[in-house]
Amino acid sequence: MKEIKTTVASLRLDAIVSSGFGISRTKAADAVKGERVQVNWQPAKGPSQEVRQGDVISLRGKGRMELAEITGTSRKGRTGVLLKRYM
Repeated sequence: MKEIKTTVASLRLDAIVSSGFGISRTKAADAVKGERVQVNWQPAKGPSQEVRQGDVISLRGKGRMELAEITGTSRKGRTGVLLKRYM
């Protein structure tokens, strides 16, 4: 398991997938629209879907990760998250 501590602009699904799997937000949104992303083993509703602490997100061909913790907000208003990516 690999722990990723990062900040995101919002808790949108495409932003979390982008940070966790190291791809652009556009490619993450395209993956969601192409039905390659699942949240808690259910097909994702859309790129703007909000994710919560404890959600398991999987991207076909890249792996699976868990939004382990929301660590708070930065001075600039970004949301800190701790992602646990399964290797």
